[in-house]
Amino acid sequence: MITARRTATVIGLCALLLLGYACAQAPAPVLPALPEASSAQTIHYRDDVEPILERRCVVCHGCYDAPCQLLASSYQGIERGATRKPVYDSSRLLQAAPTRLGLDAQSVASWRALGFHSVLEGTGGSAAQSLLLNMLALGRSHAFTADARLPAALPLDINRSLSCPTAETFDDYARDNPMGGMPYGMAPLSDDELAVLASWVSRGATAPDPEPPLPAAVVEQVQRWEAFLNGNSLKQQIVARYLYEHWVFAHLHFEEIPGAPFFAIFRSTTPPGAPIEKIASRRPYDDPGVDRFWYRLEPIQGSIVHKDHIVYPLSDAKYERIAQLFVASDWEPTQLPDYGAVASNPFVTFDQIPARSRYQFLLDDGRFFVMTFIRGPVCRGQVAVDVIEDQFFLAFIDPDRDLSVIDPVYLERTKNFLNLPAEHGSRIDLGGLWAQYAIEQKRYLDAREDYYDEIDPDRVGPALDWVWDGDGENRNALLTVFRHFDNANVRYGWVGQTPKTAWIMDFPIFERLYYALVADFDVFGNVTHQISTRLYMDFLRMQSETLYLSFLPSEQRKPIRDSWYVGATRDLSFKEGHIRTLSHGTQIAFHTANPHAEFIDRVLKYNAAVAGPPDRLNRCESDACDRPGASSVERRAEAALRPLVRNRGGFIIELPEVSFLRVRSDGTEPDAVYSLVHNRAHTNVAAMFSEDSRLEPDADSLTLIDGYTGSYPNFAFDVPIAQIEAFTNALAAVGNADDFTQLVDHWGVRRSSPRFWPIFDWFNADLQKRGPVEAGILDLNRYQNL
Repeated sequence: MITARRTATVIGLCALLLLGYACAQAPAPVLPALPEASSAQTIHYRDDVEPILERRCVVCHGCYDAPCQLLASSYQGIERGATRKPVYDSSRLLQAAPTRLGLDAQSVASWRALGFHSVLEGTGGSAAQSLLLNMLALGRSHAFTADARLPAALPLDINRSLSCPTAETFDDYARDNPMGGMPYGMAPLSDDELAVLASWVSRGATAPDPEPPLPAAVVEQVQRWEAFLNGNSLKQQIVARYLYEHWVFAHLHFEEIPGAPFFAIFRSTTPPGAPIEKIASRRPYDDPGVDRFWYRLEPIQGSIVHKDHIVYPLSDAKYERIAQLFVASDWEPTQLPDYGAVASNPFVTFDQIPARSRYQFLLDDGRFFVMTFIRGPVCRGQVAVDVIEDQFFLAFIDPDRDLSVIDPVYLERTKNFLNLPAEHGSRIDLGGLWAQYAIEQKRYLDAREDYYDEIDPDRVGPALDWVWDGDGENRNALLTVFRHFDNANVRYGWVGQTPKTAWIMDFPIFERLYYALVADFDVFGNVTHQISTRLYMDFLRMQSETLYLSFLPSEQRKPIRDSWYVGATRDLSFKEGHIRTLSHGTQIAFHTANPHAEFIDRVLKYNAAVAGPPDRLNRCESDACDRPGASSVERRAEAALRPLVRNRGGFIIELPEVSFLRVRSDGTEPDAVYSLVHNRAHTNVAAMFSEDSRLEPDADSLTLIDGYTGSYPNFAFDVPIAQIEAFTNALAAVGNADDFTQLVDHWGVRRSSPRFWPIFDWFNADLQKRGPVEAGILDLNRYQNL
C-alpha cells in the first residue's frame, strides 16, 4: 500500500523533475521591437503594403506549395491565414478537402472551420502580438552573416517538416527555431519595409478599397464572351462546356485592350449581370448540383504569380476562330453529355463534336495547353514530372494525317480504350487500376496499328509533311519542354542542342495528356490517384516517342528506343510491348548515321516559317553567331558563354537546375540576362522512384537561353561585363564542389547577400518589361544555399 508520505515524496520528485525540465528548456528569444511609421503617416494597402508583400512575401507564399498554405498574393489570402494541413501529401490514403482560395470557402469563419488560423490577430485579439508581426520580429532578431552560406542547421528543402505555429504556440516555435523568422532563410527586410508592414498590422490590417469598375471596353468583351458561353442551343451548351473544361486553369486575356485585367472562368448559380456565386466542384466536369448554371468571367484579384500564370488570349480573331471551329462546323448534337466519373473520358463526353474541331482547337494554342500540364496545378511534384526527360522537342501530327480526324469511325471504335485514371476518383486499388489501363492501352495500340495498316497498305510510312507545320504561321507547331527536377516549363521553337528524345503527338495523345494532368488531376487526391496518374503518363510518353520514331528508318527504331530506356527495356516491354508500325517504312530519305539528329534538322528547315530564329546560342557552329539586333554587351557576353554548351558533365554537374545570370553593362547599354539550364541525363525515366540511381552526370548538358526560363530560379550570378570572360573561364574550369564554391564566392548572389533583394527586384521588373502579358512574380522557394 502506498502511504501518504510516499505519495507526497513521489509528487515532490515529479515536481522537481518537471521544474528541472522547464529550467533546461531554452527561453523563447527576446524579440526586438519593429520599426513603425509615424502616426501621421497613412498606410494604404494597395499603395504601401501590397508592393512590399509582392517583393518580399509572395516570392515564397504565392502557390499551392506556399509554406503552411499562407498566400500573401492577396488580402483575402492573408486574412484566411495559415494551416498545418499540406496540399501536397504523397502518402495520404484518403483524398483531402480542397482549400482553393476564393472557391472552397467564402468567409473567414468558413476558413477557420476548415482549420486555418489567423496570422493578423494575436492572443486575446491583439494585433501587436499577431503571428505575422512576431515572425517578422523573429527574423529581425537573427542576422545571417552577409554573403555567407546559411547554417546547415536551417532546413531549406521544400519537403521539410513545417511547424506552422499559431499565435498561441509562437513562443515554442521561436524557442525551437531561433533562425526561423521571416523572411525565412533570406536577407532581412529594410527598416522602411518593416515599418510599413508593422504599422499596417498593428493598426488593424485595413482591407483595401474595392477595385474600381472595369473599363467599358472590358465590360463589353466580358458580356460578349459570356453571351457566347451561355447560349441556349444544344450545340452552344456542349461547346461551352468543352471550352470551360479547357480554360479552367487559364488566365484569360483580352489582348486587344492594353492594361486589361486577366480573368478566370467559373460555373455560377447566377446569370451574367448578377454577382458571381461559384460552384466549387472538385473537377470541372463534376455535376454542378443545380438545374441551371452559367459560365462567368471574373477578374483575377491580387498578385500575378509566374508559376500559375498561364495566359490564354481572347480577341476578335479568336472569337471568330472558335465560332468557326465549333458552331459553324457541320454537326448536330442530340443530347447533353453526362457529368461525373464517366465524363473523365473526353472522347466519350464530347464525341458529338467533330474531332477535327477539337484537335485544331488544341493545336491553335498548343503551347498554352502543354503549359497547363507542365506548369498547371502541380506547383510541386517530382513524382509528377520525373516521367519526362530534362529537355525534349515536341511536334504534332498534321490533322490531315491523324487517324482520329480523317476516319470518323476510328474514335468511335476506340474511345472506350482511352479511359483515364480519374474515372475511379481516389479508389484504393492501384494494382487493379494498373492492370485495367495496361490492357486498354494494348487494345488501343493494336486497333491503331490495324487502322494504320488500312490507310497505308503499301507500308511506305509517314512523310515530312505529316508533321504539322503550323499552317505556315503558327509558332505553336514546334515546342521545347524543360524539366527542372520537380517543375517544368515550355518554350516556343526547338531550343538547345539535339535532345536525347523527342515527341510527336496526335489528337488522342494530346487530349489525354490535358485531361490526365489538368482537368482530371486533383492535387488534393490520395496516393492512389497520384500514382495512377503518374503511371498512366508512362503510356502517353512512350506513345509520343513511338510516334516520333515512326518517321525514322524502321530498322533503327528499336535500337534508338532501347538507348532511351537503358536498364528498363523489360519494364518497357511490359508497358507497351513491341514497337507497332515496324513493318512500315518512312518516306524520308536519310543520309547520315544519326537519323535522330538528321530528322530534327529536316523538320526545322521544313518548318522554317514557324521555327523561329536560329538558336545561335546553342547550335551555332560557324563564326557568324551574333544575334541580329544584339547589343555590344550581349555580343560580348554571348561570345564568352557560347563555348560552354559544347561540354558534357564537368562543371555542369555543379550547376543548379536553373541559374539566372545578370551581365551588368557599364551604364551605356541595358544589362543582359541569361538562363543557364542544367539538363540532367538519365539512363531512363521509366521508374517513379530512385531517380539518383538512374542519373548519368557525365552526360549532363547545358542550355543557354536569352532572358528568363522557369518559374523557380535556383540561383543567380551577377557579373560585370568586364569580367564575363573571367567568369566563363572560371566556370568551365570547375572540377568539383570546392571549385564551384569559389566561383559562387566571387560572382554568386547568396540568400544572405545584401544584393539578394535588389537583384531579384530587378529581375522581376526586367521580366515584366520584356513580356508584360506573361510576366509574373518569380518563386524563390527553391533558391539554393550554395
